[in-house]
Amino acid sequence: MVLGLVLALVSCVLYGIATLVQAAGSKKAEGLQTFVQPLVIIGLVIDGGAFLVSLVAYQYAPLFLVQTIIGAAVVISVLGAPRFLPGVSLRTIDLVGAAIVLVGLVVIAGAAGPEDPRKPGGSFVTALIVISVAVALLTAIAYKKAPAWVMAVLAGLGFSLVAVGTRAAETDGSILDAILHPVAIVVVLGGAVGVVGNIRALERGSVAIAASIVTLVEVVLPSIVGVTMLGDQVRPGWGVALVLAITVALGGCALLAASPAGKATA
Repeated sequence: MVLGLVLALVSCVLYGIATLVQAAGSKKAEGLQTFVQPLVIIGLVIDGGAFLVSLVAYQYAPLFLVQTIIGAAVVISVLGAPRFLPGVSLRTIDLVGAAIVLVGLVVIAGAAGPEDPRKPGGSFVTALIVISVAVALLTAIAYKKAPAWVMAVLAGLGFSLVAVGTRAAETDGSILDAILHPVAIVVVLGGAVGVVGNIRALERGSVAIAASIVTLVEVVLPSIVGVTMLGDQVRPGWGVALVLAITVALGGCALLAASPAGKATA
């Protein structure tokens, strides 16, 4: 589990840095020109690296631990915003929010029990594929007219499918085997839904609300699936502490997302 914890922390830091770099690059152009900005391209590469690291982390640590740590990337982006974005400063409440998240993460790490992963049956993978196709179709249908909160929920579902699908995959460790695994469909569709839904939610509504809903769904849903179906273990007597810690960490993330620095990096 220690390896999974370290990899989740690395992924979190990389996601936070990628957000900052992309935010700085996006200030120098508008529209499609944004995507050819060097800083934006660099940020996308870092994003890809963070994603690959997270895929490995899912194999070595409980989903509730990995997902909450990755969701805490907002701490990195908010605390680093003053150095990357002119005119952005931190408030005392931002530092309090960051401390709240960190305390929650420490408790969550302490609540994680020894790994005893279960091998999901073929029906589980089939169900994931059906759900991912259904969520992708719902996202396509909802894209034009759905309110921000609906797109945020769909984005959270997409990212949840990526986490659960990766954890459910059984491969021999080779890249080719991973690409050809049926669950790769779940990861690809889930990732596409997550990205598209998240961007649309940010376009149509409040940054704080969209970020909070996405983070809530992508942490809570995989955590429940991991504990109930994939063998994620919680230390005896730590169940209540884990629920409270996840709630506290998510609350801190929402507080940071609502801050001026959080909105500036959205």
